[in-house]
Amino acid sequence: MVTTKGLSTMRARERRKVRVPQAVFALLVFLGFLQARNFANAMPGLMATHFGASGSANGWQTKGQFFIVEILMLGVCLLIGFGVPAIIAVSPPSLVNLPNKDFWLAAIRRDHTLAVLRIHFAWFACALLTFLIVVNQLVFNANQSVPRHLNGPQFTMALIAFLGFAAIWTIRLIGYFSNAGERHS
Repeated sequence: MVTTKGLSTMRARERRKVRVPQAVFALLVFLGFLQARNFANAMPGLMATHFGASGSANGWQTKGQFFIVEILMLGVCLLIGFGVPAIIAVSPPSLVNLPNKDFWLAAIRRDHTLAVLRIHFAWFACALLTFLIVVNQLVFNANQSVPRHLNGPQFTMALIAFLGFAAIWTIRLIGYFSNAGERHS
């Protein structure tokens, strides 16, 4: 049985745990802005932003459009990492799709469940933002070469790494919440 003192200790520990991915995310945002600032002046007015399977450029945007899309993608990362858990926190349990949700969203465990979701989603946002930074670097590199050509093997490695993270993240999250009562009773 979890005591009131045990719950407050657990909540403090969970708050500390979520600070780590939040700090990593803030660092990644800073690195992304540095990357954009360092490459913005070196980019041509019309940038190659889409590439075919061979790596050849087949889609273009103005430099301004490219950086607007990058800001929108940062917004998507923020929404996924921090908005989704906030939405879940205010949503009625009937709208939350979670294994064993009656157990995990019970009043005594709700704060813990929300903390776990905040931590997991914050790490996912970090992984997604890392992937986007890597892809941006590949696009910047492609736009500095003639002809404009994306490094396909590097893109493939980055994509596989991100998809691998996403698969492990999903399995761990589902596994955690599939075990009702086995972790905290």
